[in-house]
Amino acid sequence: MTNYKRMLELVTQNGMDKKWAEMFVKKLSDDEKAFPTDEKTKEWALTKGFYPGRVELYGLTEENYKNYLPDYNYFMIHPINHHFRIWVNDKLSLKYVLNSNGCEDTMPEYYLYVENNGTYTYLMDAPSDIKRDKHFILNLLKQKGTLAVKPNSGTSGGRGFMKLEYNDGQIIENNRPITLEQFEKIVSELKNHIVTEYSYQHKDIAKIWPSSECTLRVIMVKVPSEDKFAELDWHCIVSYARFGTSVSGGASNLSSGGIGIGFDFETGKFKDFGIRYRRYCPDGIWQCTEHPDTHVVWKDASLPNWEFVKNKIKHVCSHISSLDYLGFDVIITPNGLKLCEINTHPAADYEQVMCAPILSSEKARAFFTGKNIYDIDTKKFYDAYLNSQE
Repeated sequence: MTNYKRMLELVTQNGMDKKWAEMFVKKLSDDEKAFPTDEKTKEWALTKGFYPGRVELYGLTEENYKNYLPDYNYFMIHPINHHFRIWVNDKLSLKYVLNSNGCEDTMPEYYLYVENNGTYTYLMDAPSDIKRDKHFILNLLKQKGTLAVKPNSGTSGGRGFMKLEYNDGQIIENNRPITLEQFEKIVSELKNHIVTEYSYQHKDIAKIWPSSECTLRVIMVKVPSEDKFAELDWHCIVSYARFGTSVSGGASNLSSGGIGIGFDFETGKFKDFGIRYRRYCPDGIWQCTEHPDTHVVWKDASLPNWEFVKNKIKHVCSHISSLDYLGFDVIITPNGLKLCEINTHPAADYEQVMCAPILSSEKARAFFTGKNIYDIDTKKFYDAYLNSQE
């Protein structure tokens, strides 16, 4: 049995960032519960930098494992971006960074930032005709009809993303009617939250799951060159769509029970199958070819307005080109796209099933070679595991 507290101590001693080590150990725990393996398989996987369950999840063999990005190595090279990552580390900074050079339309309107002490800071898109007082959010909601309220960074005390609606005198939070008193309590507890325009998904995507917005995850890397004066190209290494389910409560992220469907970045065409985390699959079958609630089959379907969306993503990459590893969260809207956020070290595990093994791409291998991912001693992962067994 693994002592995860001891494992945390050991991987931190190996040089893993403390915050990322906590996430790394949590994912190891999840892996051991979802994919039980024998001791021989554990040794084989761990010495190569993989959680043991990846053997089944990826179908790892001696012949193909080098095509997959190993878990231990990926966490050990954090942070992948240098100090300019502060541009996108929180949603408010990202709004200002993308407020020029043809990127203005990629972000939703930003109305309000609630400071950690509850103080209101009115942002660039706050309507001038709404009085600046304690009722600002309620009156803004009445004017706009729908608002997004979300942590500016992290989880901000545990209150995550909220969709707020006002319809015929009724306030609705995440599709659930609430009283005025409940609304006021929510507002009073906001800290480090931003209030923004709510971005609705394109109707063609809503056919798969209409109850919450589908978010795309697209990971882009800047391909290195031996010519230090060259303008560098960007390459997509991961692209998939995330849909909510009844199990996830509408949330689209896989960790809450949503499903993911890979798509071709160049064409926008969906892959034939999607996946769910095994812990949300009562029958243990984590691949699917239709949505588990709506039973819509996406085979042969494509993302709407994809050429425009793809080119806009590339334009944003060029705009913030001092960074070189970007994980976009995108909503395709009826008129274009909106960015929810940009991550600088997004997950890269189930993504390699939905899309393709990341290191099977020559450009991806060149990028991660430049990040010294092959210099990580993966045997230290196995040693840490052995020394954390009880």
